[in-house]
Amino acid sequence: MKTIIFFIVLLPLYLFGSEGNVNVDLEYEKAVKSYKVKDFKSSYKIFSKIYLSKLSDADFNFYLGRSAFETGNYEVALAAFERVEMLDPTNLGNRLQMARTYFMLKMYEDAELAFKDVLENPNIPQNLKTNIELYLSKVTKVQQKSFTYATVNLDWVFDSNVNYGSLNDEYNINTGTLPSSPERSDRAIQVYADLVNIYDIGAKNGFAVKNRVKLYLKDYQEMDAYDVQFLSYTPSLLYKETKYLGELVLGLEVLNLGKVEYLRTASLSPRFEYSHSNTLKSIAQFKYQRKYFTQKAEYDLNSDHYELTYSLQKILTPRSYAQVMLTGIGERKHHGTRVDVDYDEFRISAIYANQFTAVYGTELFAEYRRRDYSDHSTLFGNTRSDNAGTAAAAINAKILKTLLFHLKGTYNRVESNQDKFSYHKYTVTAGLNKTF
Repeated sequence: MKTIIFFIVLLPLYLFGSEGNVNVDLEYEKAVKSYKVKDFKSSYKIFSKIYLSKLSDADFNFYLGRSAFETGNYEVALAAFERVEMLDPTNLGNRLQMARTYFMLKMYEDAELAFKDVLENPNIPQNLKTNIELYLSKVTKVQQKSFTYATVNLDWVFDSNVNYGSLNDEYNINTGTLPSSPERSDRAIQVYADLVNIYDIGAKNGFAVKNRVKLYLKDYQEMDAYDVQFLSYTPSLLYKETKYLGELVLGLEVLNLGKVEYLRTASLSPRFEYSHSNTLKSIAQFKYQRKYFTQKAEYDLNSDHYELTYSLQKILTPRSYAQVMLTGIGERKHHGTRVDVDYDEFRISAIYANQFTAVYGTELFAEYRRRDYSDHSTLFGNTRSDNAGTAAAAINAKILKTLLFHLKGTYNRVESNQDKFSYHKYTVTAGLNKTF
């Protein structure tokens, strides 16, 4: 009898509780649908009613925080983002939203620290870095100062085939009609320093001026002729609206090869990005560069370089993203009869990056390139065409708050219809990254 009475008493409570959970889940689904179409007013109204049932749900609190932020309820947003921080400390997207919320609450020192914390992560895309720099310029403007930060890398490098391929990510060295040396490996120490200063000169969503100086040094153990000293200065003007960002970049660069000055360049590069949604972005960039080779023997390499790139970037999770890039390149010589200057090139590449934990992150890169030269070679009896591929994998580990260890392996392969230009190589890079 007691069992029957116990069952009669508990059954309504169980059914009521189940019905309540169903109602909460239905309301949650309804709110998420509103959130995804950017109807933040509706999503916030629902989220704020059911949040007590979802306090331990990181995704729910992030949705609540974004909805509260977009509707001007910044205190509620901050509380929600702080709960996400406790539940999922590796969530970079949440850390960025916290920084924005601090800014709106005029907690400028907290905003600056939070933005810098995201900026120090090596796995965030370059365009996100630019957006963070713009926010930091506004923070420091309020504090009556400009924002400056620096990154320094110190690396050990092993290169299996120094005589072939590029000196760095930006320049290919033209070794003449035929490669002059056989395959040879070497080790090197390289230093990369990047200094950025940005100052806001407009009102909300206005203009900012950015100055950037890059220094790259590479010292081979044996093959001194391939030592590199590279210096660039790239001032730019940025303009940002809610969904749009435009940047006009002027580039001035000097590259020394061995112990002699090798190349000077000047470039102009407009860049435009558009946010389709909170997680999908298009980026387009055009670059015109004029190359001046300073050694008399290289004058015929002087050329105009044209480059057009379109990228589609997808934020997969708050700690990972993927990006696909399509690039068309053309280069035209100023004078002379060299057959290895004028070319057209097509590239397709992809990047995937993931900050797995608060300590470890990784980046994967793959690229295919097709380069067709314009001039006929009487030596080979044809016009040169190259098919090339690159694959790279990198892992980084946080040692201290602003100090990272990174390890990267890269494999390059080129297949040319002129066999002398076919090669393959791999490089291994290990070093430290320090942000100031």
